[in-house]
Amino acid sequence: MNRFTTRTGPALVAAASLAALTACGGGDGGSGSGSQSAGDTLTFAYDADAAPTGYDPLLYSSGQFTFFAALYDALFATAADGSIEPSLAESFENNAENTQTTLTLREGVTFADGSELTADLVKANLDRRTDETLEAYGALAPGGASEITDVQAPDPRTVVITWAAPQAEPDKNLVDTAGIIVGPDGIADPDSLETTPDGSGAYTLNEGETTRASTYTLDKNDEAWNADQWTFDTIVFNVITDAQALANAVVSGQADVATILDPQTIDLVESRQSIVSAGGTIVGFPVIDKTGANNPAFASEQARLAIGYAIDREALVEDLHPGARATTQLFPEGSTGFDESLDEEFGYDPEKAEELLAEAGLPDGFEFDYTVLGQPDEDAVAIQGQLAEVGITMNFVTATSTDQVFAAVRTDPVIFGPFAVGANPAGFIAGVVYGGFMNMQGAKEADIDASLGAALGATGDAQEQALTDLNRALTAHGWYVPVYEDFTYTGYNASKVAEPSYAGTNNYLVLSEIQPAS
Repeated sequence: MNRFTTRTGPALVAAASLAALTACGGGDGGSGSGSQSAGDTLTFAYDADAAPTGYDPLLYSSGQFTFFAALYDALFATAADGSIEPSLAESFENNAENTQTTLTLREGVTFADGSELTADLVKANLDRRTDETLEAYGALAPGGASEITDVQAPDPRTVVITWAAPQAEPDKNLVDTAGIIVGPDGIADPDSLETTPDGSGAYTLNEGETTRASTYTLDKNDEAWNADQWTFDTIVFNVITDAQALANAVVSGQADVATILDPQTIDLVESRQSIVSAGGTIVGFPVIDKTGANNPAFASEQARLAIGYAIDREALVEDLHPGARATTQLFPEGSTGFDESLDEEFGYDPEKAEELLAEAGLPDGFEFDYTVLGQPDEDAVAIQGQLAEVGITMNFVTATSTDQVFAAVRTDPVIFGPFAVGANPAGFIAGVVYGGFMNMQGAKEADIDASLGAALGATGDAQEQALTDLNRALTAHGWYVPVYEDFTYTGYNASKVAEPSYAGTNNYLVLSEIQPAS
């Protein structure tokens, strides 16, 4: 499959691509080898390199937290029920205006060099937010929707964060990958993180049994503050990028858990092992070039919208993805902010597409490039044909390396893949769509800006209305062209492990929740 996933990010797409993207979930990639897991070892088969640009967790987006949660701790973490739980931060308080948050830190947390967690260290971490290569800090960075303007450490256990705009639920801004705290050695020398993790997590990297891009072996640190929350003595991540090989790994018992499975392999895995899935994955086109810097046609909102009106989503789902749901919106069905009327209003209408092209001054259509590794998948081929019917030509550019595929986020006007807004849709939009790798050009749109700010600064009914407005704004201004809502699948050997849990509605697993089969 020629897809980007939210498992990596801009550092990933700049170096294995853009850290919100590593996971080309399939294709002709190689596979890591792994042995039958022992009773005290959890063996994971991963569909992408767990650490393609090294062990700085801030280079990646939230989907990579499944791996990094073992090595690092975050200020807050997503539980299996989707709730946000305190971790390195024991508690927080907001001021009356929701513009300042005071964190109280946990005591007794130590890092690889034996140093302790302090407020000064948390401040040093958050002060890295100006580094544009750190995907996880997209929303917190200058200009981000959850911008932090100041961090103070008045005493060793207290951190005071000042926001540029009200943040009614600040824990959602500092959860999982975005809230990870790197140790003092890594902060002093970030380049060292390319080869050596520096976290307070329950596991350490076994360098002797780790081969980058193939196998990562993690050994439990019984002295870690949260060691009791983790079951296995060793966790092994085997990188298996070929979809069939990934499925075979869990079917054969070579892996206890395999994620993310290609939907075409589900029947095979279910015939021998067990499956757990999470909905809410939207497959479609993030529009990267909203300013026309790479392709002048994409500066036109009408041209971007014409792409959406030209896609016959229902036909594509019926022919290629039975069980999926055709959709025109980034928010999944059942999530806060979902608006059923959008699917009708922005659904298949080739005549409308042609009208919009004419309004954009492109009556004969336009063409654009889309980079693929190997052969384009069935979705891309089908959509190419549908676009051609209204005069839009999508040219496949065959990459000669995975680096070229990842670099497409800087050169192509669109990318294509599965993305999930998860349990914190406002945070996903703020950190990825508006303030992350999907908007590296820094495009602005008043409706999106206003509704996103309202969603971040409110709770309850007011937040729900703001999320609904935000969802509509993204669709109506052509910032994202969704095609269908799909499921994320994980296979597991039920004789070895109990059913894994996703992090609420996020499409990544809570690694600490995986237990041996009873």
